[in-house]
Amino acid sequence: MSRLRNFVQHRFNSVHVYCRLCDCRIPAQLALKLSAVWESLYVRPFWPAVCLLALAVLASCSVPAQAKHLHKERYYQNIWCAQNTGTLEVRLPGGLRIDCETETHAVEVDFAPKWAEAVGQSLAYAAATGKRPGILLILERPTDERHLAKLHALIDYYGVPIDVWTIEPAEEAQP
Repeated sequence: MSRLRNFVQHRFNSVHVYCRLCDCRIPAQLALKLSAVWESLYVRPFWPAVCLLALAVLASCSVPAQAKHLHKERYYQNIWCAQNTGTLEVRLPGGLRIDCETETHAVEVDFAPKWAEAVGQSLAYAAATGKRPGILLILERPTDERHLAKLHALIDYYGVPIDVWTIEPAEEAQP
């Protein structure tokens, strides 16, 4: 019983509550005020209020984090590959897996921030298949244009024969 009491005392301690609120990205001043209210309720228990506050803290921490991307890579891969009569997920000897293989291209599909990785993968696919390397760059945000510019600058500077296409979330409804 003493272990349970110690656990509860630790978890419901106002300093612990403050730290958990900060972990949930609540501003420090607000977390401090909330933990002070918590302490006054916890020291002088008014159980309905304590339960309500505890539920509010738990609910605020259990909200799922915003997704990093609007859709998974596979979503864009399916759309583009279908539009270009390609084959999805072609496996090659040596563990390589082409995202989309068309008659003429071995295409790597990736999000804009991973443009540099896409260059290496598309070249590896092309070397393994004898087809032209291609990159489908997923542009989900206006700031992704800078990654596209870096990719084109690298291709132009080194004269690498990589074809580049882009896809955006607005294009998902197009046939």
